[in-house]
Amino acid sequence: MCKPQNMSEEMISKNREMLNTNQIAQEGMRLKAAVLILIFLLSAMTVPNVEAQVGPAAVNLDCVSVDASGSVEVEVYPGATLTGQALCTVSNPNSYQEKIEIDVQSDGLVNSAPGSITLGPNAEEEFYVTVKGEERMSVSSRNLVVKATVTEMMGLPPPNIAEAESKLIISIMQFSGLQLEAVESLITLETKVDYDVEFNVYNQGNGRDKFRLAVAENSRGVLEDAGFSISLPLVNAEIESMGPPTKVRVTMRTPTGYEDWPINSEGKHEMTFRLDFIATSEFSCNNEGNCLTETVTTTITVFAEASEPEKLLSGTSDNQLLIYGGGGAGVIILLMLVLAMRKKRS
Repeated sequence: MCKPQNMSEEMISKNREMLNTNQIAQEGMRLKAAVLILIFLLSAMTVPNVEAQVGPAAVNLDCVSVDASGSVEVEVYPGATLTGQALCTVSNPNSYQEKIEIDVQSDGLVNSAPGSITLGPNAEEEFYVTVKGEERMSVSSRNLVVKATVTEMMGLPPPNIAEAESKLIISIMQFSGLQLEAVESLITLETKVDYDVEFNVYNQGNGRDKFRLAVAENSRGVLEDAGFSISLPLVNAEIESMGPPTKVRVTMRTPTGYEDWPINSEGKHEMTFRLDFIATSEFSCNNEGNCLTETVTTTITVFAEASEPEKLLSGTSDNQLLIYGGGGAGVIILLMLVLAMRKKRS
C-alpha cells in the first residue's frame, strides 16, 4: 500500500522540477527581451538627443575677384605672371566646430587653394584661389567654380550633406603683338616704271586685331618731292592671331626727271631712296595705353642712262677715257726721250 504513495510523490517532485525549469527559461527569455528593448530604446533616444544638441551641418561661401572688372583676369603676354586670383570667405554659422573641404574647378587651367579648413563655432576665414594660364594662349573666357563641403562636425561625420558654391568668370586677357617684314629689302629700278613694293604684316598678339597701314610721312614726302607717285590701296587690315601674314602692297611710279642726279662710275644717273612702311595695332592704342607701332624699310635705287655730254662733264665718257689714255701715253714717251738724251750726253 505504501508503494503507490511513493510513486505519486516522485511524480509530483518531477513536475515541480519541470515547472521550475520552464519558469527559469521563461524568466531568461523575458530578461533577454527586456535587455533588447532597453538597448533599442537607448539607441533611439541617443540620435534625437545629439541632433537636438548640435543641429544639422551648414556652411557659407562667397568668392570675389581681386580685379575691378569682376572677372578673374589672367595676363598671358610674354613676361607676365600668367596668374589671376579670387578672394574667398568661408564661414561656419553653427555653434560647433566643422571641418570643411575646398574643391576648385578652373575649366582646364592649373589652380591652387587650401585643401580643407577647420572652423570653430560661428567663425569665418579668408583664402585665395589662384589660377594659372599659359604664355600666349588665346584670348577667351572660362568658368571658375569653388565649392565648400562639410566633412566633419566635432570630429564625426555630419548627419546631413552641407555644401556651398561660388562661381566666377576667368578672363584670358588680350595683348597686342606685331611683326613687319619687307618682301624685298633692296630694289633697283629704272626711271618711269610702275612697281609694287610688298610687305608682310603678322599679328603676334593673342587675339584678332585691326592694324593701320601707312607710308611714313617723312619718307613719303621725300619720295614725292623727288617725283615718285605713291599709293596704298589697303590702309587697314584685320588679321587673325598667330596666323599667316597679310600681304600689303605700296604701288609707286618712279620719277621721270633725273637730270640733276649724280652720275655713277658706269655713266648712269643714280639716286637711292628709303620707303619706310608703318603698321600700328588699334587694340594697343585703345586698351594698352600706348600704340604698338612697327616700321620696316625698303631701299630703292633708281637709275637712268646719262647723255654723252653729261658723261664727259662727269669724267665717265668713253671719249674722255681715250683723251686721258692718250695724254698718259704722251707723258711716257716724253720721259723716254729725256732719258735717251741724257745717256747720249754721257
